[in-house]
Amino acid sequence: MNNFTMNTYEMKREIINFSKKICNNSDKPTEKFVVDMVYGILKSKDILLSNIAEALQEETKKANTIDRLSDNLALDLPENFDNNYRNLAMDTLGNNPVFLIDDSDVIKPLGKKFEDLGIVRDGSSLNKSYEKGYHVTEIVGLTQNKRQPISMFSKIHSSTSKDYVSANRITFEAIDSVCDLLEQRGIKGTFVNDRGYDSNEMFNYYFKKEQNFIIRLKENRKIYFKHKWYPITTIRDSRKGKVKIKLMFQGEEKECLISVLRVQITAKKKWINLVLVYGLGETPMMLATNLDIKSKEDLIKVSRCYIDRWRIEEYFKFKKQEYNFENFRVRSLKSINNLNRLLTYAIGMIGILSDKIGKRKFVQVIINEANQLKDTVYLWFYRFSRGIFNILKKARTGIKEWQNIRKAKIFDGQLSLL
Repeated sequence: MNNFTMNTYEMKREIINFSKKICNNSDKPTEKFVVDMVYGILKSKDILLSNIAEALQEETKKANTIDRLSDNLALDLPENFDNNYRNLAMDTLGNNPVFLIDDSDVIKPLGKKFEDLGIVRDGSSLNKSYEKGYHVTEIVGLTQNKRQPISMFSKIHSSTSKDYVSANRITFEAIDSVCDLLEQRGIKGTFVNDRGYDSNEMFNYYFKKEQNFIIRLKENRKIYFKHKWYPITTIRDSRKGKVKIKLMFQGEEKECLISVLRVQITAKKKWINLVLVYGLGETPMMLATNLDIKSKEDLIKVSRCYIDRWRIEEYFKFKKQEYNFENFRVRSLKSINNLNRLLTYAIGMIGILSDKIGKRKFVQVIINEANQLKDTVYLWFYRFSRGIFNILKKARTGIKEWQNIRKAKIFDGQLSLL
């Protein structure tokens, strides 16, 4: 058997096994749909139904395959699929998981027929212009070994929807879904947030959930220090940092100075640790955390944990560049979210595989198939997506023959009397 035949065989088996774990105990048609979508997305490196249908290489007309996939996207996918997927992802995060929370956007400037299409700020444009599109709320966890981002929650939403309440409501829904998993396993996680989440409502929610957090603070916040309330910038500018550390920031290693203070914030007058990081930019970074800081190592861990937040930005970029996510054509918000869920599963499989580098022989085969120049990278997703694509493009058949599909008996039209 040729090597490329063995590799395509192994890759198809990997996708089948992963998809079946997500669809555990579901009906056969739904399971077939999920397998087809995950396989089609990974093989075509696209979310256009026409390209996915072509990747499936079915004997039926391509238009019929597109209609079938479109009809299934309009249905309600079972909620336990997300639970099964998240449990698979949690197995790679370890006992002290770190979760990164951020919002993104999906821009559809020429869209006219998409359901509840709203106005959002285009984060990728130079002038931060406002365009037609949707908001995206995402939580990713970092894998224990390679610190790769795996999505734990992803939802596309619009402020023009009738049942829409607020962006915070979606964020709390996301945190709840992760906290439920943590509670089942009897562990706590650390949630990392950017300045956009610096609000008393967010702090109070973490206190209520009894979860650890790291939140970057805005400059307009006040803190209680040494029996007096101060503008946070006054405290920040009166110090220079004590602990030296090197941090990788925006692709460049920088030497920084860090200090920590025990302060109180206005949210329920709770005491927290204020970590000040000097040397990353023009103004020092201010981080609020309820994590215990009893040593230099604890202080360094908090700082590096926040710097890892850039990985969710890379996740958004990867999702849009490698799988052309903003170019979907389905119109209903339910179909868009179902397509997003299936893409999340496909990328989640990449994240799980990337955390097994050096542990599985086939993982190295995928890396080798990518034909990249560098030996090591910080984000392995691009290498894996291209490696999987190069393996599957050599497949002579689709995924249908791998699925246990019951064939209907053909009635020949003859009646017989017994």
